[in-house]
Amino acid sequence: MRLNRLIENLLNMSRLESGRLSVRLDWYDINDLVNKVTEDLKDELKPFTLVVAVPDDMPLVGIDFGLMEQVLYNLLYNACQHAPATSDIGLNICHRNKELIIEILDRGPGFSEQALRNVFKKFFRVENSKTGGLGLGLSIVKGFVDAHKGSVSVENRKDRGAKFTIRIPSELVNETIVT
Repeated sequence: MRLNRLIENLLNMSRLESGRLSVRLDWYDINDLVNKVTEDLKDELKPFTLVVAVPDDMPLVGIDFGLMEQVLYNLLYNACQHAPATSDIGLNICHRNKELIIEILDRGPGFSEQALRNVFKKFFRVENSKTGGLGLGLSIVKGFVDAHKGSVSVENRKDRGAKFTIRIPSELVNETIVT
């Protein structure tokens, strides 16, 4: 599993750097994305309580499902690696002001000021982090979100942990219909 993850990250980084990454937008129910990723991470998520908040009236969103699947996977996987067992991992999703907003919150150690500045850089690894990664996961997250013309940011939570916020421009389905 770990080797597959490393190879997939290397291939994704190669696609990003080559400029040959094409975003194939279509309309999706965000719950399908959440269900797919949480199923793929079911073993890693077992020690945690995943708290998912998606409004009942969440509209369909225009995303590249495969790219956003990898984004959400990488962020939730990282939360599992750094948060203490039995803690909550939060996943909040909404659509506001023509944007899809995704927040991933954990109760891990958070980031130093230097790490906050460098966390999305290729091959950057937090000091004293677990072995096994190459420091590509968050760089790939940024690249895939950028490809959606969106943004990703990270901040430390007030009482320990990290919060990643993704913002992707997303019109509503009925706003894009041309008559």
